[in-house]
Amino acid sequence: MLLEYDDVILDSPVHPVTEGDPLTLRCLYRDPKPSNLPAEFYKNGSLLQTQTTGETTIRTVSKSDEGLYHCKHPVKGESPQSWISVRGESKSGASFSVFSLLSSLKAASPYLLVSIVLMVKCHRARVVATRWKYMRYAEPSWGAM
Repeated sequence: MLLEYDDVILDSPVHPVTEGDPLTLRCLYRDPKPSNLPAEFYKNGSLLQTQTTGETTIRTVSKSDEGLYHCKHPVKGESPQSWISVRGESKSGASFSVFSLLSSLKAASPYLLVSIVLMVKCHRARVVATRWKYMRYAEPSWGAM
């Protein structure tokens, strides 16, 4: 028997969940009338729990909660699997990663490069102008002889 995924959906976060935060997963059904239908929740293919409300919550998420989740209704079928990603708890309160640093550098690098080239050109122009000025005043006056 083929089960179509159109009727059952696992409502889960798209972005990574922060360690220590709660995580709520909902098993939703394409049904005109809302109701609390029972659902089984799975992680990496293993049954986590059965809920009569169609909703389950992990109160304090840890890195070990990362994995593939899906839900299943006994009659309506099962949802596609969703990857739940967990990021480490931010100690400073601000999210910082190597990726964000590289993205910032990539965005700023053309401006930085242009600034350096202009500074070098200005420096060279100043050196050439100073040499020209020095050479002009240092030349012997041939007409005075």
